[in-house]
Amino acid sequence: MDFTLDPAAAAVDEAADEVVRRLEPDWESRFDGSGFDDAAWKAFVDAGFPAMPLPEAVGGDDLDVDSLRPLVTRAGRDAVVTPLLGTLAAGLTVREDFGAVAVAIGEPGSALGDPQATTVTGGSAGDVVTGVKIGVLHADAAQRLLVTTDAGVAVVAADADGVTITRTTSSSGWGECTVRFDGARADRVLDAPVERLVDVYRALLAAYASGLLTGAIARTAEHVSTRNQFGKPIAAFQAVGQQLADVYVVSATLDLVAVAAAWELAQGRDATVDLGTALYTVASELPATMRTMTHLHGGVGVDVTYPLHRYFSLAKDLARLVGGSDRTLGVLACS
Repeated sequence: MDFTLDPAAAAVDEAADEVVRRLEPDWESRFDGSGFDDAAWKAFVDAGFPAMPLPEAVGGDDLDVDSLRPLVTRAGRDAVVTPLLGTLAAGLTVREDFGAVAVAIGEPGSALGDPQATTVTGGSAGDVVTGVKIGVLHADAAQRLLVTTDAGVAVVAADADGVTITRTTSSSGWGECTVRFDGARADRVLDAPVERLVDVYRALLAAYASGLLTGAIARTAEHVSTRNQFGKPIAAFQAVGQQLADVYVVSATLDLVAVAAAWELAQGRDATVDLGTALYTVASELPATMRTMTHLHGGVGVDVTYPLHRYFSLAKDLARLVGGSDRTLGVLACS
């Protein structure tokens, strides 16, 4: 398999790296207010990243999910928290500029990829949406919600009657919400297949998680190479090397399936198995791998002022967001 980036993806990778390198993260931030890093999001918007999946006719670059994967992965490498995932998923699926948008897919008792229980019913007042969505990133900062239902993808105004948005607790502090739709009127129900939005969103989550793990490994490798005990770097100890090897295997696995899933979606192929594998890996292996790296850091690894603390917190949030190990395994088994 050729992992060389095509020209479009390579250009995106270069642009993302340039922007992320200039960011000045506050590692102690709990993202009070908007629920994300406002300065980072402004830098992303100024660089034109949210418009990249949109058609050229509306000012976009008409890029597919495989070309945008390097952008999401690079954001993950530095644990950047922004509304990028939902914005790109909306653009890639619907190919319209919705402004501040959040994607509402997850439901109580299910994993991403399970059938949808939220319903759309028609009436004299138009289509109305009923159901509960959980793990909706940055819903409280959005103007529009793209809601997956049993009858398609519904566009609902965030301030519409019947919509209740509640910010929920998260490990990292990012803006994660539960959204209740109690007969909320939809602006419209799109022709875009529900499965397409779910798959694209899962692919972007997998790419972000892959980048997050890569970034944590880089910081851990630097630490164990410069932290000396008994007159030599702790990386020279066999037990440390074995743990780092285990971490690398998980990282290589997640990166492989994330790359494969994005490519398959871009080529119009079935990515169900790779997406299922990726999200199961995120749920079952990512938190355990972060625990290993926290252990290798010693006490500094749990210091809230140290970057690894955010990586571990985001890993726990992602594992819960995708549905947990048991439910994601169920989705994989049905692939």
